Amino acid sequence: MSEFYRPVPAGLALSEPFAPARPADWPGTESRRWEPLLRAFVTPGEVRLIIETVAGPGTTGRVRLLVDGEWLATELGASEDVSREVVELDVEGDLTEIVLEGLRQSGSGSVRVAAFVLPLS
Repeated sequence: MSEFYRPVPAGLALSEPFAPARPADWPGTESRRWEPLLRAFVTPGEVRLIIETVAGPGTTGRVRLLVDGEWLATELGASEDVSREVVELDVEGDLTEIVLEGLRQSGSGSVRVAAFVLPLS
């Protein structure tokens, strides 16, 4: 066994698999209409979403969060610099769908997003 490998103790849940580290590899869109980019399903309890956005050179856009198809007031801007937003949700449904959608507002590049879901309870 590698000295770097440590088994996860029983009962400890990991949040999400690793996401690509390079923003160029994140899911993205060049659409001027809302387009789904990421989707996750969560079970009841409190969760923290860590959402990162970026856009190509000379490009701006938006990313929004939908919970079971309903848009929340959370809408994030996307520009050339990576930005990070943390959103906490109290999920009540048995199985709740969380979707991040994006759109390009100006420029000719892509709007990209990465996200992690961390259970808090």
